[in-house]
Amino acid sequence: LDLSRIESGKTELRPEPVSLRSFLGGLSDIIRVKAEEKGLYFDLSVEPSLPPSVLVDDKRLRQILLNLLSNSVKFTEMGVVRLAVRPVPQEDASLAGPDGYVALRFEIQDTGAGIGTDDLARIFEPFEQAGSADSRAAGTGLGLAICRQLVRLMGSDIHVSSQIGTGSLFW
Repeated sequence: LDLSRIESGKTELRPEPVSLRSFLGGLSDIIRVKAEEKGLYFDLSVEPSLPPSVLVDDKRLRQILLNLLSNSVKFTEMGVVRLAVRPVPQEDASLAGPDGYVALRFEIQDTGAGIGTDDLARIFEPFEQAGSADSRAAGTGLGLAICRQLVRLMGSDIHVSSQIGTGSLFW
């Protein structure tokens, strides 16, 4: 339903001031439990210079980050899942927004199975999945498609780099 609503233009963002540290703390609590159940380490890294509050649709941002972080936990058998939040780098200054606004870059990195080059081109398509048959059976293949559409609705995009056996980085 989310994907249909987004594609038909019926989804509206409802940005409100949100305490960034509180928001990220709540996400961390959820993912840390999932990671520890698998024997993984979860790391949250927040740039100290970030503002204390941000204007964001916290429901949609939570949906995006929980999906990406849950995928990282699901596809990582040992090692680390990391969420890093920082201001948008200077080379992406076009995303910075109007004066007084800071665009944020959320990076989800893991030491998981990684994604093959052939799969990278299609993982954001609806009903497409990468990984083993067991991991694919645990989902519908809609999560990344919905995330990409929501992030685009927010005026940005999702990017990924990955290497089989080394892990993935989504930002």
